[in-house]
Parts: sequence; structure tokens; C-alpha cells
Amino acid sequence: MDGLFRQPLDGNIDDATRQSNSVIQRVRSDSVLYAQESEFEINRLTAEYMWRPGDDMFARVTGGYLENMFAGVSGELLWYPIDSRLALGVEINYAKQRDFDMLFGLQDYDVITGHASAYYDFGNGFITQIDVGRYLAGDWGATFSLDREFNNGFRIGGYFTLTDVSFDDFGEGSFDKGIRFTVPVSWLTGRPSRSVYSETIQPVLRDGGARLNVANRLYGVTREYRAQGLSDGWGRFYR
Repeated sequence: MDGLFRQPLDGNIDDATRQSNSVIQRVRSDSVLYAQESEFEINRLTAEYMWRPGDDMFARVTGGYLENMFAGVSGELLWYPIDSRLALGVEINYAKQRDFDMLFGLQDYDVITGHASAYYDFGNGFITQIDVGRYLAGDWGATFSLDREFNNGFRIGGYFTLTDVSFDDFGEGSFDKGIRFTVPVSWLTGRPSRSVYSETIQPVLRDGGARLNVANRLYGVTREYRAQGLSDGWGRFYR
């Protein structure tokens, strides 16, 4: 079981008056409503199971309240040989939109979404990723990302997504894009820790190209354990 809960203390989000003008399914652009109508929030509450179905193969199933806006079930399979720079994966999800109060209720909208993904490690900390598939609003397209990971655990990168949603229907910003960074918690606290703080900065938050946020996607998890001898460490980790 895994959970993430939040209790806002203060803020001025209740003064916001801007409402979504999206002409496609509102899967992200109603974020102000989620912030205004919630107090104590269940950001994530899931059960998860990971295993190795075969040599060089890794699998994950996650179910529950997957993120702050969607609940559902997520399944993933990853091929990642220990001596390979290339990894290939596939993920499929059934997601149902959550109520704005971010508690246990659900709205009517649901969607099957998923992606086929390719990852390549160029060395020197540069990692690229391509995801092709269906997004939360039902649109189809691809996301291209490039990240640089440093020896001290810091990571910075960017991405952009193009789908069959036209620039006009997407609205302000024309297409989804952003930059992201990860900071090791040990750098902030001065104490040894494997935890990290991650943040994504987007110029605008619209509905086209929106992907489900699922914790512990397999490529990131397996890369972390490869440095410790994946063939031994993975088995101990899941027992």
C-alpha cells in the first residue's frame, strides 16, 4: 500500500475566477476547481505489485486512487536487459475521473489510455524517451523527452507532446510541453536518503497530451537498482 495525503493550511486559490474554456474533455484544465473544492486531500492511495515474469522482463500492476485527478488500474511490462542501453515498455490503464474534493468520489468520465515506450541511455547521463499512444482526453500522439542525470543525483530535462488535437482546439500554448527537475532529498537535509523531490514546470496546463501520473513506472525503478547489481538486488527488493 502507498499513500500521499495533503492538508492545505492557507492560500488565495479561492479568489481565482478563471475557468476552463477547453473544447475537448477537461482532464487537466479544471485544476483550479480541484484546488478550490478540496481541503484534506487524498492525492494518492494505491496498492501495487511488481515482479519479474522472465529474463530481462519486469512487470507492475497498480490500482486505486492513482493521482489527484484520476483513479483506476494501471499495468506495465518492461524489457530491459542488464547489458543494454535500450529498453522497451508498454503500459495500459483504465482511468476514471475523481470528484473535485479529491476524496473517494468519482465522476462519470472514464477512459482507456496507454503507451508503447522506448528508452535509450546515450551515456554521460543523457537519456531519451519516446512514448506513443492514447492520452487522458482520448487523443492519440507521441511524447518526446530528453533528460540529463548527474552523478550527485540531480536530474533536469524537458519534453513536448504532439497529438491529433489541433493547435486551435488545444488552446493557449498550442501543444503540451514542459521542463522537469529532480533534487535528492539528502542534498536538502544533509542526511543520507534515497528520496527525491521532483517538479514539472509547464507554461500552461491544458487537456491535450495529458498523461496519467502513475508512481513507480518501471524504467525509473529498474535504473535505480541496476547500479547495485540488478539481477541480485531486484529479487531481494520484491521478496
